[in-house]
Amino acid sequence: MKSIKIILSVLLIFSMLTFAACKDNSGDDTSGNSTSESGSISEIEEPSESESVSQSESDSRTESQPISSETEPSETASAPAEVQKTDYSSYSKADIVNFLSAAVNKTKGYTGNITVHHKESFSSTITNVNPGGNLVTQAVNFVKDLVIKPSEEDYFFADGIALASEGEKIQLLLPKTSAFSLTPNGVESASISDENGLAHVVLTLVPEEVNSLSDIPKFNASSIGYLDIAGEFSVISVQEVNIKYSGSIIDALIRSDGYVQSVTYSIPLSAYAKAVAMGITGSADFTGEQIEVWDINW
Repeated sequence: MKSIKIILSVLLIFSMLTFAACKDNSGDDTSGNSTSESGSISEIEEPSESESVSQSESDSRTESQPISSETEPSETASAPAEVQKTDYSSYSKADIVNFLSAAVNKTKGYTGNITVHHKESFSSTITNVNPGGNLVTQAVNFVKDLVIKPSEEDYFFADGIALASEGEKIQLLLPKTSAFSLTPNGVESASISDENGLAHVVLTLVPEEVNSLSDIPKFNASSIGYLDIAGEFSVISVQEVNIKYSGSIIDALIRSDGYVQSVTYSIPLSAYAKAVAMGITGSADFTGEQIEVWDINW
């Protein structure tokens, strides 16, 4: 969640910079007590340890497959001569999770040459900047909008790795550095339907909350990623953090040969942070949503 890191960095840094205009009150520690409500959002960080799905929990009709590059996608799967609709009405939540897991991991294990059209956008609102008040809050939001811009580019993958425009190595699909390992107990709702010969899967994750820089939201980490800002600050000491993931969404289209055709990740969250710099305390809230789209050109 590269965009979110920048947002929070800007938020905290500008909170600190406002102290220059508030020196008369610099002896007071001003902090916000209320955490912002969950609102409607990579660089994605390392996932937490995966949980295994028990047999009783997943009487699945589609078994999860390990990451493998043995089977290449067929040329006809993306445009079949006759679309054969599949009935998914009997699929349980566990079946749907396992179906998506198998498709994502199969796709992540593909080692051939492919192109992915990748888009990323972020919307957010920063509030309750202390010290500073409304004028500083407006300034922070103005600068945030200048810094954070939607991005769109093509990734060229070979052996499952591509280079982003910034020179960073990108792995195919999310989570960034490991297999998809989400379990059904991390899913609030799941649906699957036939869409012109493609399986349309939508998962909504259960809400998660963390209260320190070392905490990891295990369900987001095992399927998408999470906001990791540990070690991001040198002159700023983060005293309090509350991050709420209000229900991330994975919306995917799966080909008949088991490979992912496209997937959209939506990550709504809200956060409160309090930090200290030069002996002065500042705090702020933000809500936002990050959306990341992967369209694979097989």
